[in-house]
Formats: sequence, C-alpha cells, structure tokens
Amino acid sequence: MPMSNTEIGWTLTNVTYAIGSYIMFHQVKGTPFDFNAGAYDNLTMWEQIDNGDQFTPVKKFLMCVPIALFLISTHYSNYDLTLFIINLVACLCVVVPKLPLSHRVRVNIPYITEPQLVN
Repeated sequence: MPMSNTEIGWTLTNVTYAIGSYIMFHQVKGTPFDFNAGAYDNLTMWEQIDNGDQFTPVKKFLMCVPIALFLISTHYSNYDLTLFIINLVACLCVVVPKLPLSHRVRVNIPYITEPQLVN
C-alpha cells in the first residue's frame, strides 16, 4: 500500500478490530447454532457471555483488549492528534457498549438496524 507506515497501520488495526468486535459482540443477535429453541434470539453475543453476569474474567479480558490496542496504537502513532482522536473514538465505540449501563440497550442505526423491544 502506498502511504502506509507504522502509524497508519496501528490505527487501521485498532479501527478494524473495533468495527469487527462491535458487529460480532453488540450488533448481531441470537446464537450461531439452533440448540436453544430461540431462547437467546433477542440477546447479543455480549449479553449471552457468562449468562449476562458482569465483570467475569472473560468479560474483563474482552474489555482490556480494545483498551490495550488503543494504548499501543497511540504510542506507535507518536501521539499525533488526528490519529489519537480516531483511535479514541474507535476505542470508546467498543468499550462503552461493554459497560453494565449499556446492558440490553439498543442503538438503532437508520437503514441498518430495526428498532426492537428487549425483554
């Protein structure tokens, strides 16, 4: 890729992880296999991990990964303000949905998601 360097590479890594993680953990509802007779159809994968319990070791690890990527990407981008803001927004977009205050809260994006009621 022309114009690619370490700074942009780490920022792209952070942003790519943030997008993929958000889609897989917080956007897609239901389970990949049909063994539960629809019991989890209205829950995201994040809400299903450890039966919805907060601050389990798995959830702590999955919350530390985007924070670590943010710290690494800002360090290797030499604390450039533009790249710092991009990395911060990407990190916040992944960490905030993982917090307990966001449990079973849906954000509807027009033309992408449909509004749904959560039990």
